[in-house]
This record gives sequence, C-alpha cells and structure tokens, in this order.
Amino acid sequence: MTRTLILLLFTVLSGLVNAKMLVVNQLGYMAEGDKLAYWLKPTAIDATASKYEKVALFSLDQQRDIAEFDVQLQAQLPDERPVAVVDFSRVKNTGWFQLVVGDVRSTPFQISSHSYHDLAQRLIHALYLQRSGESVTDPVTGMARPISHTKDGVIFRSDPFHKRGKALDMTGGWYDAGDFGKYVATTTITAARLMEAFRQSPEFFESQPSELQNHGVNTNTSRADTAVEPRLPAILVETQYGLNWLLKMQRADGAVYRKLSGAHWPAKIPPWQDLQTRFIYGVSTPETAKFAATMAMASRIYEPYQPSQSRRYLQAAVHAWRYLELHPEQYIDWQKGDDSGSGPYIKNKEDVEASLDTDIDDRLWALAELYITTEQDKFLTEFEKLYDSQWVDIFEWKNPAAMGVWHLLLTLENAHPLYPKLANDLKAKADHYVEQANNSAFGIANQRFIWGSNKMTAEAGILVAWSDFIQGKKDHRAVVQSQIDYLLGANAFNLSFVTGSGTYAVRNLHHLYRIATGVILPGYLVGGPNEKAQAGVAPKNMGMLSYVDSEKSYAVNEFAIDYNASLIGLLAAHHAYFRQY
Repeated sequence: MTRTLILLLFTVLSGLVNAKMLVVNQLGYMAEGDKLAYWLKPTAIDATASKYEKVALFSLDQQRDIAEFDVQLQAQLPDERPVAVVDFSRVKNTGWFQLVVGDVRSTPFQISSHSYHDLAQRLIHALYLQRSGESVTDPVTGMARPISHTKDGVIFRSDPFHKRGKALDMTGGWYDAGDFGKYVATTTITAARLMEAFRQSPEFFESQPSELQNHGVNTNTSRADTAVEPRLPAILVETQYGLNWLLKMQRADGAVYRKLSGAHWPAKIPPWQDLQTRFIYGVSTPETAKFAATMAMASRIYEPYQPSQSRRYLQAAVHAWRYLELHPEQYIDWQKGDDSGSGPYIKNKEDVEASLDTDIDDRLWALAELYITTEQDKFLTEFEKLYDSQWVDIFEWKNPAAMGVWHLLLTLENAHPLYPKLANDLKAKADHYVEQANNSAFGIANQRFIWGSNKMTAEAGILVAWSDFIQGKKDHRAVVQSQIDYLLGANAFNLSFVTGSGTYAVRNLHHLYRIATGVILPGYLVGGPNEKAQAGVAPKNMGMLSYVDSEKSYAVNEFAIDYNASLIGLLAAHHAYFRQY
C-alpha cells in the first residue's frame, strides 16, 4: 500500500470527507484581530496564486456575501496537497460567517470581541474533572464519580526518611492524563502556567465566573485568611488544588518525590475501581527545582488573597533550594521497575533532549523565581553563573528555564547587564519559531511532530508573544493567532483538537474514565500529530498528518494537564495584545 493510500485511509477515519476544504478556526476570531483561513485542494498542482478562485465571506446573519478575498499559495502538506491562505483580517464585522468558494463552504464561525472566554473556562473546568482524592459531581458534563484513591500512597523504596511500605498522605492533586498517575514534573508546569496566565491577563479570567459556579458547584478548596480578603478567582482555586498536593510531596529535608502511581498500568476502568496499591517514587533534583520555582511563584500570586498561605509556599520553596544547594549535581532516585505502571518523566528512549542530561534548566527557573520573590541578590548571582542561552526554548517539563527568563525580564531594569542578554536570547528563539511558522502550512511555529506536539505548538506561540512584549512590539500577533487557529480547526483534518469545542472536534479521546463510562468530557486538548505513532494506529512519519481521531491511539489522542495549561497560557498571551480595545 502506498504512502498516499495509507494517508487517505486515515483521513477518512478521522472524518475528513471532502476532497476540497476551507478550514478555519471553528471557535472564531477577534473582531480587531488577525483572521486567516486555508483552502486545501485534493492533489498537487503546478499553479500560482492566480489559479485559485476568489473566496467570498458569507454572512449567515444577513444571508449574503459581504466581502471577497484573493487566495495565496502557501505551502504543501507531506502528501503534496497544496495549501493556500485566505487573509480576511480587514473584516471587523461581528456575527456568524462562512467562507465560500464554488460549492465548498467552511464550517460556520463567529467574529466577536470575546471569542475565547468560554474556551478558557472549559479548559480550566477539565482540570477540575481530573481531580483525585475527592468525589466529583458535575452537572456540566454529567460526570458523577465517588471519591477515589483515598490511600495514596506507600513508599516504594526505602530512603533515609521512610522505609519501604510506609503509608503517607499523598491524596489529592490531578490525574495527569487519561490514566491515574500523578507527577510532580507536570503538576509544577501546569500550576505555573496557570498562575502566569492569570498574572498576564487577570481580566481575561475575572470577566466571567466559572461554569461550575454558574451551576452551583462549589469549587473552592481553601478559604481566604480573613473574611475581608478577596475571593480567589476560579483559575487560582483550581491551581491551588495542584499546589496543595505538591506540598505533600516534599520530604523533610526539602527534597521532592517524583511521582505517585500503581505498579501496573490500570485497565479501562474508572478511578474508583483502581484498587491496586499506589506507590510514591524517589526524589530528584529536577523535580525539587521545579517545585521550588513553582512555590516561589505561588507565594507572589497568592499573597494578595492568602498572606499566610503565601508564606507557606515561600517556606517550601526556600527549603527545597537548601536541599539543592547541598546536592549541586543532578540526582534522580530511579531504578529499573519504577516505570512499570507510570510514565518515566526522565530521559528515556522517547525523550532524549539535552536538557534531560542536567538539572541546570530547572535550577535556573528556581533561581529566577526565588530572586523575584525574596529580592535576595544571591539568587540572581547564582542564576548568572549558571545561565546559558541554550536553555531558552519553549516552557515544558523537559526544560522550564524560559519561564524564569521571562519573569526576570519583567523584573530587571533595562540597564541591568543581564537584561539585554536575556532579551536578545528570547528574541533569537522567537525569531526561529516565527521563521518556521512563515514557511509552514497553516503557519505552525512548532515543527517537531512528536508526543505532545499540540502543547509544543501552544508554547511556541507564547514564546513568540513574550518576545513581542519585551520588544514593545506587536509584529507577530498574527503568528500567535495562527497557533490558536491550528489547534481549533485550521489544520489538515478540519478538526478542533479540543473536545467539545468546534463544529468538528475530537470525539474519541483516549481517557480511561471516558472509555469505561461513555461520559463525554469537553475541554480536553489532545496531544496531536506524532510521527512516531507509538500506539501503531496513526500513520507514521507523516509530520503534521500523523494523526487519527481514535481512542486506541494514545500517542496522539490522549490528554494531559500540561497540554490544557499551555493552551490556557496561549489564550492569555493572545488576549494581552488586545488590551487597548
């Protein structure tokens, strides 16, 4: 079977039935923002832009065409199908629309002044549905499940503080993905990304109450320290659920345990039926550093709402750093067998980045956040000693240094000797992603189609936005918008990668609770195209076409908490461009 025939087979399985497609952001566009759509033709052609017909914008409210646009050939897909771009940014009208050329119509979409508020709520709401250690009764989705995993957890391997088999209270936190593991690596990244999203665009999250509050569900996990202190915004309520679990994972000497899971991968069952013993796996310096950074950051974010809890977060951060000072080299308490029922979240055959050979990137993030929160120069001095531009890249558990760089740029005076170095390094990496976007079909800044490529796409957009803001410019707002567009339907599959979000959205989420119960879970961003296709279901080695909407394809269709957090962060960064409107 040829590569093209294989692609066509999986295209049909993914619900792509039209040979010609006009693909759009199915959740719509900002009235004052950038608006790009894409026209896919079925076969490669020898054509210039003049060979394409004009595309009309049809108002569904007025039942008439209101504008017409030229089409420009943009790029080719891996199967050699041409992709042309339609730029209709000049349209400021609000309402419902379709793009039309001949007998081909796009999905309907809105143009409005608040296109992504509801999406942000759904993405946060999905984290609530991932809560472990408490019952969830949710009128929005119909999820009703009893409390689960109430005995988390048991020490897996003896250490100087606890013997093997000792039970500790590690209940709470979020299930990381479609199974029931809980990881410090991704919980820290998720909590930090949510806090940064709120810090950057607080009005975006304060403008509407959460869906759960609208339906009378109490999502508060903690109260203000006094009756006169302000109520936590919903995004910070949810973040704190993750933070409170992280505090439990810190050992008496400041070190932080890596993860908690069963020794075997769970079957396709809901969480309350997973009765296997759940183990706490060894400490590591990378997780301890990410913990220190997250807690130092949390101390600043929560100080206006909960001063005493803010101090608790800072104490935990400083305690973690003292452990790191006593252990200057990367240390990971890992042995063969630790990953029999959970993800490794260390260097392995799939994750081979250079940043996983060291914990310098993690320490850089911790040092930056500790300096900003404590204002103690010793942390900045140590940051300068360790810093190297190679660590400036997208923010992820493999390399979180960029968050520290960003926050230092917001804190340091322009005259500080470190400032231009950090700004230039951030810009160089952003320029790299902009160049990739400009040379890619659909304007995708991330061109590594591996496990979690959708998260990487969102993070690349955030990094581009950060560089714009530091430069005091808005040159690449359209690139940032294109990352949102791609994730929400402007792609080769005419498919929104967020469940329940868009006319044609992912339906077959790989998630044990969904598979076991049939409950539809909206607001879950899936991993997306992965040319390694480790599950053996999606087509391999097809770049952005290595995707299929199948619950069996965990390598492309599983959700993870940090995926949602990255899209929330992208929406917040995008919103920051529009504060003048």
